[in-house]
Amino acid sequence: MDIATLFFENLYHEHIPEEELCLDTQFLDSATLELKAIILSLNFNNIAIYSKSPIFQQIYTKSFLQNFQDNQILLDKESQNIMFEYFKIIQYYILKHITPNELKSLKPYIVRLNAADLIDNKYARDLLAFFTQSALSMVKDSQEKHAVINLKSLSEELESIYKKLYELKFNEEFYKKLDNILKNAKTNKFSIGITGVLSAGKSTFLNALLGKEVLGSSTIPETANLTLLKYNQTEYARVHFWNQSEWEELKKSGLYDKSLQEFVEESNKIFGENLSSYITKDGKSQEIKIDELSTFTSANDESKLCNLVKEVELFTDLKFLQNGVEIVDTPGLDDPITKREEITKTYIEYCDLLIHVMNASCVATQIDIDFILECLLQQNISRLLIVLTRIDLIGEKELQQSLEYTKQSLAAQLKKAQYSGDIDALIERIDFIPTASFMALMLRTNREKEALEKGFDLKKTGILAVEEYLDKMLLGENSLKQKDILYIAYRAFLRLAKESQDELALEAKILSASKEELEVTLQKLKDEHTNLHSSLDSKQHELDLQLKELEDFLYSLHNFVNKSLKTEQNKLKERIYNDAIYSYQNGIEIDKKRICEVLTQGFEDCFNDVSRDYKYKLSKKITQILHDTTENQAQLEQPHIRIATPKDEIAKSLKILIDTIPNLVVSHSKNSQNDLSVKLDFQFSESFKLFSEVIAERNKEIQEKFLKYFAQISQLQKEEIQAQITKQETILQNTLSQREKANSPELQANLATKQQELEAIIGELEYIEHTLK
Repeated sequence: MDIATLFFENLYHEHIPEEELCLDTQFLDSATLELKAIILSLNFNNIAIYSKSPIFQQIYTKSFLQNFQDNQILLDKESQNIMFEYFKIIQYYILKHITPNELKSLKPYIVRLNAADLIDNKYARDLLAFFTQSALSMVKDSQEKHAVINLKSLSEELESIYKKLYELKFNEEFYKKLDNILKNAKTNKFSIGITGVLSAGKSTFLNALLGKEVLGSSTIPETANLTLLKYNQTEYARVHFWNQSEWEELKKSGLYDKSLQEFVEESNKIFGENLSSYITKDGKSQEIKIDELSTFTSANDESKLCNLVKEVELFTDLKFLQNGVEIVDTPGLDDPITKREEITKTYIEYCDLLIHVMNASCVATQIDIDFILECLLQQNISRLLIVLTRIDLIGEKELQQSLEYTKQSLAAQLKKAQYSGDIDALIERIDFIPTASFMALMLRTNREKEALEKGFDLKKTGILAVEEYLDKMLLGENSLKQKDILYIAYRAFLRLAKESQDELALEAKILSASKEELEVTLQKLKDEHTNLHSSLDSKQHELDLQLKELEDFLYSLHNFVNKSLKTEQNKLKERIYNDAIYSYQNGIEIDKKRICEVLTQGFEDCFNDVSRDYKYKLSKKITQILHDTTENQAQLEQPHIRIATPKDEIAKSLKILIDTIPNLVVSHSKNSQNDLSVKLDFQFSESFKLFSEVIAERNKEIQEKFLKYFAQISQLQKEEIQAQITKQETILQNTLSQREKANSPELQANLATKQQELEAIIGELEYIEHTLK
């Protein structure tokens, strides 16, 4: 049963509308996703509200204009009922011609309509569930219809189409664009990020995957640096040290972070005057042999050179890294050196695929959960593989419990953050593969006896399942990544071919037109150029509205943060104050250490919760804005927004409290408890204010980046419209010149042949693009 029929049976509990009216299908086919969402959200309960909306009236009259003598809209009850019946026909048409991607993309608009109280919660949930299930069914049907798509053949066919287009002899600019599209399709690089907390087993897993003990591994944290693995026939490594500016930043952060302070002091003590030979103004780099690597990367090496190393490039001839594949092996997410963690997260944001490693016996720590959710909510992360390591140390029942616990923890955190999307769909973007990495490493490095004695062959270790996953998702000839690359290339070819088709049609029209028809055509072109210029004002207005919407959102988000902080601040202050009063009244000695522990735990919990909520809300908004603006702006680099928790500022704020609150409590007594309350309020406010200021500064930075981004979009739109006008004027002048030649009939015949050949190519491109979609 098709989805249009299911829609009426499930949501209206009736059959499809039978009345046939003449629809303006061109208007409906070109309707935006927002308009389609509005149309599909109409029901018995909201027709009275919707019928008064100018947007709704516009849809109504444009869709059915041919059926009426005029477009007068009546708002009485009877007219609303008639309008509703007509809109059912529009709904049916839209659902008959909708794609799975469109169905998925309708979700945020339904959420917004629900938030605006235009549809109630139950109907919104019903719609979202229907769209999700229908999209999955359509994809499944499509996959069954096109069970096997030979991507290698399609890649070869793309080059064949390129040659056919070349034979048509278009202008130089056309072929320059085609060359770039083909080049991009051939030279894509893939980056795989390996993440996890300290001692999760990343190095052992990666060594097992590579089939070679390249990175150090032990039962205690080993890899202390970010390591980039790249392909090269000759094996060597390149070590990059911190520069002076970065080192000074580490020292400065150490004033508020005890772990970082100890790290800097240890480094100064070990290296002394020799520190300057490693930490230079521009940053020193050094090439080393592979067998020297652990000296520079191991936290267990007595030299402690790893303290001075920012990152390492490791070049090896492993086949796994061929064809532009790069692996980013990171230090632990709970790395005490926040600057190193910051560099790690910058690299991760540009990865095509993330593999997050967790110890199966202690999964889903808060750090794991926060990181996974941040990845899922980021615009650029589409898939995530979670590898559960050390399954050889636990039983099957415990493993299943670990998997279930991880999924439940993710869902719980999303609900806690009031995530309004489909939680199950979000978690569906994660794949889980259990592994016994150490067993796999032994099997691949001629130490298979112990693994086999424990009942592990390569398949049972899970490492083959990981390789199969990577082949499917990223590396294989028929991988999903390769499919996406080809889809983008075919779509770009199709767009250029259709532009040339329009140009040929214009040429043919001018060549064959009579004098009167030519005047009409020239006037239409002038009118079209005027309309193109006018459309710029409309597009600029849309961008201005989006920027204003972002500004309002950031303002409300800052207020939300301040309100949340104030609530948590009062809770923590009251706890300290009440404990102090209890001690005063019962003659108990004030325990400064306990106060510091309460402050540290309460403070970190508070800021982690508020930061998490801030990140989720901001990430959703940025995703929505980029979705709304990037449809025709693929050549623009999107604004790079960092939404990670500002750990340095949290450490600074906490230090203010640790340095003042215990002494305040000790210096007061039962007789001065009111004075203590006032001073506690002041100190807590001063400390919490720092975080609020960071959020304000970050929001300002985001606003400035989007202001610049929107300005680039606006400029691009101007350039594209001007280029379109210039191209048409050039065609006009050249064709008018050709009209005067005696061989005009011959030119017309050649042009007709060219049009036919291009039409055949476009047909092929459309079919393949649809197959790859």
